[in-house]
Amino acid sequence: MAYFFLGLLNNLPYVVILTAALELLPSDTPTGVIAFVNIFPALIAKAYFPYLLKGEIRYKKRVLLCVGGAFGGMLTTALSTSLYLRLVGVAIASFVSGLGEITYLQSTTRYPSKMTERCVGWFSSGTGAAGLAGASAWWFVRPLGVRSGLSLLSFLPFGMALAFLSLPDNRSTVRTSMTSDETSETLLNHEADSNQVSQQGNGLVREELSLSQKLHLLQPLIFPFILPLVLVYFAEYTINQGIAPTLLYPVPSPKENPLLAKVIYSLRDYYPLYQLTYQTFVFLSRSYTSLLHLPPIPRAWLWLPAIVQFVLMATLSSESLYNWLRESLARPVVIVLIAIEGLAGGSAYVSVMSSIGTLERQNGAMQHQPTRLQAQEYEFKIGCVGVSYYF
Repeated sequence: MAYFFLGLLNNLPYVVILTAALELLPSDTPTGVIAFVNIFPALIAKAYFPYLLKGEIRYKKRVLLCVGGAFGGMLTTALSTSLYLRLVGVAIASFVSGLGEITYLQSTTRYPSKMTERCVGWFSSGTGAAGLAGASAWWFVRPLGVRSGLSLLSFLPFGMALAFLSLPDNRSTVRTSMTSDETSETLLNHEADSNQVSQQGNGLVREELSLSQKLHLLQPLIFPFILPLVLVYFAEYTINQGIAPTLLYPVPSPKENPLLAKVIYSLRDYYPLYQLTYQTFVFLSRSYTSLLHLPPIPRAWLWLPAIVQFVLMATLSSESLYNWLRESLARPVVIVLIAIEGLAGGSAYVSVMSSIGTLERQNGAMQHQPTRLQAQEYEFKIGCVGVSYYF
């Protein structure tokens, strides 16, 4: 449950800011500006942090940085009257959200295989719930105005600190004092050079992954894990941002379609309905390993969600261009297809992250307690994949 709340509260600022975009910006400023500032800094954090940082992760310091950054970013956005200061606040909250996601996923590798899979599943469930909870939270405080409402929500990230501190610290450790033979064996096993292992006082050994080692670890992850996730989210964002807004139909009458008539009163209501459907099924699909205790998609089938997404993208594109569906069928069919889109995207995310998090265990390489260098390898692998769904 701690990981559920970490996923929920980490992604909440992102969703709240997107939901409140129209009220945060002057009327003559395109909403795409805030969408860009809300996404790009998170991309930078996920693209560079796994490669730039060396040695063991100091989780408590990282979590404090993420909590303080989210609080400060949201509060700056809430209290500033200047557009530029508001965008700075959004950028700060975005950066620490991206850093927080890779940090919490990396921390799941501190536990045994089954526990890692459960933690990843619950974290994924929390990120899926953030889409629904974030939008609901903003609409709840919206009557208070941007200044008061966003200031109130800015205190929610402190829950991440409480959730993380409730976790047992199961980081694997190795002996730091070795004989010369043991040190030589460690150096041989990990192909460490002087930049990665340095002899310190009393025989203490410090191990760090080099950039070349990290790039070597990245290569086998590209085709089975990263590329399928990139394609899933490429198709998904294309549908959500480019195609769905064009799928408009006449407003349904209560006589012909009494159910849809209760939620669609104008053409402007179609896109929010599509997004609500999408977010709901993203939450369900990101939660199926935790709530239903079902296994993630096997590694050999991880390309399936990408294939499904591209079929959906082609189908919805053709419907947008040619209106080949009869009007009576078009609305429910489109809603069902968007629900499938959410299922494919969410299941791809939780399955890839679960597979990465337990990769060494599945291959039988985790029969002993990992060395510090091995622990860094596990952390890097699950951390480097997060950038996939920003392309």
